[in-house]
Amino acid sequence: MRILLKKSLFWDVDLKIISIEKHKKFIIERILEFGDLDDYEWAVFNYGKKDIKQAILNSRKLDKKSRNFWCFIFNVNKKQCIQKQSTKKQSMFLRR
Repeated sequence: MRILLKKSLFWDVDLKIISIEKHKKFIIERILEFGDLDDYEWAVFNYGKKDIKQAILNSRKLDKKSRNFWCFIFNVNKKQCIQKQSTKKQSMFLRR
């Protein structure tokens, strides 16, 4: 595994405590949302496209724009890419 954890991607955590295997989902999500082409290539090299696709489908942290982009890139069915809404009760100010 090549080490390419940029401080600019992980500004809020201590890079010394990040485990590439233990924190795989967190790292992939951060790269997909804030990374550049080098970061994406690092993720593909270290985790593979299958793990990245799983992270996209299971993520609740990716914003809508990033999720839509990566679903398009990975040719994922639109219905699979719709973010599942939390089961928490909405406040009266957040009604649709």
